[in-house]
Amino acid sequence: MNQSNFKKILVIKHGSLGDIAFSLEPIMAINKTFNESVIDLVTESKFLSLFRKMNIFNEFLVDNRGSFFATPLIIFKIISGKYDLIIDLQNSKRTNLYHFFIRFFSKARINGSRSNAHDQYNIPMQGEESPTQGLFNQLKLLNIYKEEFDFTWLEEDVTSLGLENKKVVLVIPGVSKSGQYKQWPSENYIELCLNLELQGYGICLVGTKHDQESTKPILSFCKNVINLINKSPPEVIYSVAKKSKLIISNDTGPGHIAALSNVNTLWLALDNKITKSNLSYRKNSYMILKDGMSNLNVQEVKDFIFTKGLLDKI
Repeated sequence: MNQSNFKKILVIKHGSLGDIAFSLEPIMAINKTFNESVIDLVTESKFLSLFRKMNIFNEFLVDNRGSFFATPLIIFKIISGKYDLIIDLQNSKRTNLYHFFIRFFSKARINGSRSNAHDQYNIPMQGEESPTQGLFNQLKLLNIYKEEFDFTWLEEDVTSLGLENKKVVLVIPGVSKSGQYKQWPSENYIELCLNLELQGYGICLVGTKHDQESTKPILSFCKNVINLINKSPPEVIYSVAKKSKLIISNDTGPGHIAALSNVNTLWLALDNKITKSNLSYRKNSYMILKDGMSNLNVQEVKDFIFTKGLLDKI
């Protein structure tokens, strides 16, 4: 495949924050391979700030995946863009519908894992590969390969938080609305955070406004807390993670952003094949897995942190 033929490229990526975190390295690999091409992006408006920081994309096509009437508009915009190559990193039923029409009205070659892609990667059963590994396997069809990338572009100045002179553990106790079953109970987080405080560690909490209820008890009992709930976009999460001694998280999007820092990350999660695949991909990931989150007690977590040497002491 002659890569020089692809002068104008469209990448498609929306979804959850975790989905976005899984896609960042593949996107950087696309940019490196096609560094002389014009690259545009289809994404949701809530992720524009993050993707602008990458300094990769020429133009953004906003697709908030809204009403039925919004679908023809985004398809029209894609066709009007006269792209040579479309790389679908979302691979949803919705984007496959886009490609059905794009194939009729555009000369663009489509790389993806759905039926309407020209270069189609056959996805194995869930749990056989992590989402990031799957995207890189898809990109191999374009001779794009995995390599190590740094995320300095994501760093933000967080000196005002006073992290430089503190031993901080980044704690991510929330989950998405649809992921309540993946949440470790708040009372357990309280006990763990209190223990960390007794050992001289500060606690930094990050998450969205939906996490406020689950973090109120921690704020009530713990005294040495930096509260960034609803004040922690991805760049803040990553920057705080870089300065933390340890990250403790449920299986949730902010946790996957924090894990990009390669700081030791302890995942408290459900024991299944998909979880293991998703969480074990990145180096410095550690997992405590249970059939149900209420089955995990605080002493097990403390013992695991001590045994693995994830902190000086606990």
